[in-house]
Amino acid sequence: MDILLNLLQETDKFLIILARMSGLALAPVFNTKNFPRPWKVALVLMFTYFIWQLGILDTYTVPTNTLQYILVIIVELMIGMILSLIALFFFAAVQLAGQLIDTQMGFGIMNVLDPMSGTQAPILGSFKFILAMLVYLQINGHHLFLQALFDSYNFIPIGHVNFHGDFYNFVVFFFGNIFLIGLKLSIPIVGSLIIVDIVMGIMAKSIPQMNVFMVGMPAKIILGFLILLVTIPLYVYLLNSLIENMINGIYMIIRSLA
Repeated sequence: MDILLNLLQETDKFLIILARMSGLALAPVFNTKNFPRPWKVALVLMFTYFIWQLGILDTYTVPTNTLQYILVIIVELMIGMILSLIALFFFAAVQLAGQLIDTQMGFGIMNVLDPMSGTQAPILGSFKFILAMLVYLQINGHHLFLQALFDSYNFIPIGHVNFHGDFYNFVVFFFGNIFLIGLKLSIPIVGSLIIVDIVMGIMAKSIPQMNVFMVGMPAKIILGFLILLVTIPLYVYLLNSLIENMINGIYMIIRSLA
């Protein structure tokens, strides 16, 4: 009863914590269609309650001005969304890699329903995304993200965020990394299939009677799947390294906002 009474008395502080923690609902794993919305709400409220119980805002003075209070809520909401966005950049790169591979293999016009996001996605893009999500869970990436969200209160006190030059540079850098990571993850298959295209072009010039298109398409699909099978261990190894870099990137963003 005392806890409930204290919570009612500090509802304004609870809402400020809730604003930043609501970014959790947009983070990888938690933002999927398979994660029921009532669970998301319950999870966010539970972690908000834990932080409130730790007394992070015990020494914080809530603004008496309504506009200032709303501004604090908006800024806290932005911090949570920004941290989730950095994590989502990584999975966008994985889907980009799958899209590049699908286009090169001839699957560019074929999309399937991605059960994780509820949208249309390329075939191999969905496969790579699900595999990346499994690796993310296997190395407890969701726990590391939660830890970063909790640690953000140590670096970014409530009402003391600074959006300066380093922050914008980091956001642009991580956004550009989507294309770089996507290229790195797709280059073994895409590079091999480009070589196949070159060979088929030479054969078409050397043997005009040969229907290169009918031979080339099945060959590219078979070769693409074989290379995909062979490079899965390398792909998983790269994912481990890239997820670690992603978590480090989140902490870089947190420090740039301090």
